[in-house]
Amino acid sequence: MPDAGKLLLRIIWDGNVVLGVEVKSTRPKAYRLLKGRLPDNAVQLVPLLYSVCGKAQQAAAFAAVSAAQGLAWPENKIFERGVVCEAMQEHLWRLLLDWPNRLGLQPEQQQFVRWHGALNDVATGRGDTVNLLLELCQVLLGMGHEEWKQFDSCDKLSEWQNAGQGLLAPVLAAIDLKESRLDFAGKSAACALMPRWTAIDVLQIFSNHLDHDFAAMPQHEGKPVETGMLAHNQHMPLLQGALHNRPGRLLARVVARLVDLLDSAEALTHENIKGRIESVSASDATGLSVVRTARGMLLHYVRIESERVAEYFTVAPTEWNFHPQGALASGLTGLKESDAERLMETVKHYVLSLDPCVEYEIEIAHA
Repeated sequence: MPDAGKLLLRIIWDGNVVLGVEVKSTRPKAYRLLKGRLPDNAVQLVPLLYSVCGKAQQAAAFAAVSAAQGLAWPENKIFERGVVCEAMQEHLWRLLLDWPNRLGLQPEQQQFVRWHGALNDVATGRGDTVNLLLELCQVLLGMGHEEWKQFDSCDKLSEWQNAGQGLLAPVLAAIDLKESRLDFAGKSAACALMPRWTAIDVLQIFSNHLDHDFAAMPQHEGKPVETGMLAHNQHMPLLQGALHNRPGRLLARVVARLVDLLDSAEALTHENIKGRIESVSASDATGLSVVRTARGMLLHYVRIESERVAEYFTVAPTEWNFHPQGALASGLTGLKESDAERLMETVKHYVLSLDPCVEYEIEIAHA
């Protein structure tokens, strides 16, 4: 397996304000190893090249290659369930382990392991999805799913946080408190949130830009956009309220993960899991797929010539959110902070909220 590389994040700080953020990636272009291979072999190799979100990567490869070969994406519940359950496992990892660790709270290791195993069973069609949804709501929130779906404002969210119901109340309350204390110099030029693009939308919008430069540094109309569960659910009243009250987006991103976790659990109970995997073909033996992962939109593009892969590239959510002018850089620039340790803590919160799929290093550079 190739070296996954890392992100190098350099925070330019004058002792009082963050003046800018430099983002460099040493992530190798592993997809170049697919060029020249038989299409089926390329599909089999993809999850070995990309260990993070391996099920989503394989589904994206299968869908893109099928489209390039002129085959319609078939209803494939194994792929679809696998992608949904993998995303839910990623959400639980962040909500039960990473965020509590970052906030100095008690991680819920046993509960995570239990649900992770349950989702492995669901992915193979053996799990009890009805009880899983019931458990998630009762344990995480201390309420039923129907009651949760009535949360349409930050006032209701705050009341729940203050009541301390469920495992996640103290986690979200701590994030809310930390974000409420952030202060910025001037109005933040927030990165736009990615619309709900379909595979057809992506092909039409980016048809003249789908190349390796785009794969390395994707942007829309000359600017990067933020992908992820916040972008996907941005028009929900609850998230609109969170964005208004906490424009730094820390709370909104974490709540959006919770929304997707529970929406996905409900979808599994009804076997209504279509839409996470989409593909489209063009007339010149090319195929493009998009998969909605826990981190956001994953894109695969392939062109086949003489029954071999002539061109292949992928665009992961990390390429969008950690673009040099992307969500991390725009979110932190202008942050007022006079203490280096507190600044480092805040940067780590921002990075975790955007959740890169590779390791990272942070350097505070004095201007």
